[in-house]
Amino acid sequence: MDKLFRTAFLLIYTVGLIFLIVLQERWGKKDIPPRPVIAETPRNCQYLECILREKNLVLGALDKSWKLIGSKRMFPDWDDNSPKK
Repeated sequence: MDKLFRTAFLLIYTVGLIFLIVLQERWGKKDIPPRPVIAETPRNCQYLECILREKNLVLGALDKSWKLIGSKRMFPDWDDNSPKK
């Protein structure tokens, strides 16, 4: 019975070791994902100018999405004088 446990342990240890070696080899071959580029901005802008430019870009996209939702009439009806009540 003791030989059975030793054999099972050795087998599990060997399979685990092979798995870790293969995992380490595959891990080293992964490519680094590219950084997303939000906007094309020159690198010579001041820090605050870059933040404000990105803020305007985000708020402009948000404004477009609100207009799209409003044009599709997807807002809930919160009006107290609503005829649907």
